[in-house]
Amino acid sequence: MNKNGLLYTVIFTFIVAFFFVFFLALAAGATREQVEINQKLAVQRAVLSALDLLPDDPSGIAEVYDRRFDSIPAAGDLITTNIDGQDVIVSYYSGSGLWGTITGILAVDKSLDRIVGFEIISHNETPGLGGRIDEDWFKQQFRNEKISEEGITVRKGTGSEDTDPENAAVDGITGASLTSASVQTIVNTQLAAMKKGGSN
Repeated sequence: MNKNGLLYTVIFTFIVAFFFVFFLALAAGATREQVEINQKLAVQRAVLSALDLLPDDPSGIAEVYDRRFDSIPAAGDLITTNIDGQDVIVSYYSGSGLWGTITGILAVDKSLDRIVGFEIISHNETPGLGGRIDEDWFKQQFRNEKISEEGITVRKGTGSEDTDPENAAVDGITGASLTSASVQTIVNTQLAAMKKGGSN
């Protein structure tokens, strides 16, 4: 067969592609169960973190979660729990960021007056800029933040966190105004859906 011919090129390309796809499929099948376990653990961790119940030992996350909840929330789910005598609604959110979908957990008190906690599960935002939404200083601003009629405002970043829980506002990420605006939209859309008795 002529190695410079079209037929040889097509056959060679097909064989190489077949082997790559075959081995990738094997790898995906072999790791599917572990991937599912890791995804479940990521959601459990986010819920406990939003509720400020995350254990010091990461190996205890599943045990702590299972003592409090019967199921893992997915998009559209609302679950309730009681934290120190306060009824709390926990929701799994998903919305558009600048470069992809942002998913996470939003917990609010039953009266929808205050945010109990806010956590990021996954995002595709730019590292060092919008990707900073998963830094603790940013997420902690939401804890115990008052919810106004309009929801929460994520203000243009000034480089320091907002420490006033009564102003219904948090400081955005400096240099990442579009990601900050996306977080504001996601949170407020989720709050509006919760007020209507569902999750977005």
